[in-house]
Amino acid sequence: MALGLLAAAAIALPPAAGRSTLVWWILSSALAPERILPLVGLGVALALVDRRYSLGALALFGGGLAVGFFRKDWLLSVLEAIPRATSHHFLTGPISTVIVGVALVLPAARLRSWFLLIAAAVAGSMLAAAIEVSDPSLHDIAIPLAGVVVAFWIVAAVSLTVRAFWRIWFPIPARILGSWLIAIGLLYGGASLIPKQKSAFPPPTEPTPDTFRFPEPDRLSPELEPQDRPGARIPPDGLQQP
Repeated sequence: MALGLLAAAAIALPPAAGRSTLVWWILSSALAPERILPLVGLGVALALVDRRYSLGALALFGGGLAVGFFRKDWLLSVLEAIPRATSHHFLTGPISTVIVGVALVLPAARLRSWFLLIAAAVAGSMLAAAIEVSDPSLHDIAIPLAGVVVAFWIVAAVSLTVRAFWRIWFPIPARILGSWLIAIGLLYGGASLIPKQKSAFPPPTEPTPDTFRFPEPDRLSPELEPQDRPGARIPPDGLQQP
């Protein structure tokens, strides 16, 4: 975990003008909160179950990534049925956050272990879909590869750290974390589904003038034009020819 944090700091320190597309994508998408939260929850969930289920869930997470990459058209067509999903990365973040949170809050250890296998596969497929729709290059293999490496690093670092400092009371804060993840996913997903409210007052069709313009002297009507103003045909006094 320390090496990964140092690597993230190393790529974030250079000025933004000198960053490549890959570095920009890692900082803005791969390390975005909506991507990190379900991965952290998955890492904690892997540490709570037996090692067999943990390895199985990690393998299914990789399988979900493969399904998301190689069957992305089918997966995105399914997610496209959700209203306004296309404008929020097909709601991949809320879906992953909620299902991982459910795996954390389940009370029974055996039920949590079995459900974690499903949650890991779904989280992997949602992550692959998010990588595909946020890829600015569309053809550069380095961006999907970097997304997979970052995801496995977060899951493995969190899981191994929790196992290294395991205490008997760890399931209690894990359930609290799971409830937070569910709440965050539902709130974010629900806010994405709400249509934007239109203004109740339509914009004015014609602008209202702020000031009253007085007519200019050359635009006065003939009856209001001064009679003593010198014109082109009558020269002013003192200039008339004798």
